[in-house]
Amino acid sequence: MSIVTLKELLGDARQQHYGVGMFDVLDLEMTNAVIEAAESERSPVILALAEVHVHSLRELKAIGSILLEAARNSRVPVAVHYDHGMDRGNLLRVMQMGFSSVMLDASMLPYEENIRQTADIVQLAKSFGCSVEAELGHVGGCEGGCAEDGSSYTHPGQAADFIRRTGVDALAVSIGTVHGVYRAKPCLDLKRLQEITGCADVPLVLHGASGLSDEDICRCIQGGITKINIYTELVQAAGTAIFGAMEKGGGTLSYPKMMKASVNGMREKVAAKMRLFGSSGRV
Repeated sequence: MSIVTLKELLGDARQQHYGVGMFDVLDLEMTNAVIEAAESERSPVILALAEVHVHSLRELKAIGSILLEAARNSRVPVAVHYDHGMDRGNLLRVMQMGFSSVMLDASMLPYEENIRQTADIVQLAKSFGCSVEAELGHVGGCEGGCAEDGSSYTHPGQAADFIRRTGVDALAVSIGTVHGVYRAKPCLDLKRLQEITGCADVPLVLHGASGLSDEDICRCIQGGITKINIYTELVQAAGTAIFGAMEKGGGTLSYPKMMKASVNGMREKVAAKMRLFGSSGRV
């Protein structure tokens, strides 16, 4: 199937009230695990590369090519997304490569500056036929970090104004989630989410979904979330699968078997998430 934009992928999900998973990947094994799960579940999917990970990779073009090639050869619709982009040069490079979606993260900047930078990227993306996601409020954790006392949550009253003035295709909101591993049970502001949904006319995005309970995920989808981002649970599943295989192998494991175990573990985790989100069987 051809690569699709985020706007195309999320349109049906928003109308039919299900979620589409976005999975951050770092290499071929992670990419294969996500695509294999999507094909087996007959689910649309979003393959993503986060800018925070680019610094640890040798070549942006190399990993980007892996994502794009996998998406082109997939039997299900795939959006190829650049996650938490802050560097305008990197955003331009991935658009030129053929990514169908980018996220500009200017959420730590003042409101008007967030609008200005987002609107600029939206205009740039139009020439590439690329969708744009932005963030209003700020989701803390390993990609920025801030105290989750409610001060960084998305203001419902700003959502409609932000969307109208920027022209974004999807909006990431802050309602109590954080990136990385939760140190305490998350307390989500679902009333705030409902208020934002009532003001927003684009799909809403949940960052920091790894570690949330199935019940919280379902409540978020019911409350208006359409795109759900997963990374931490993916790498945890890989580690668990590798350690399990090592125990069965008496404490040793060849590298090829280690890679196979990690792919199997991640594939199972992705498939389970797709069933939870309601995207399985949609293709």
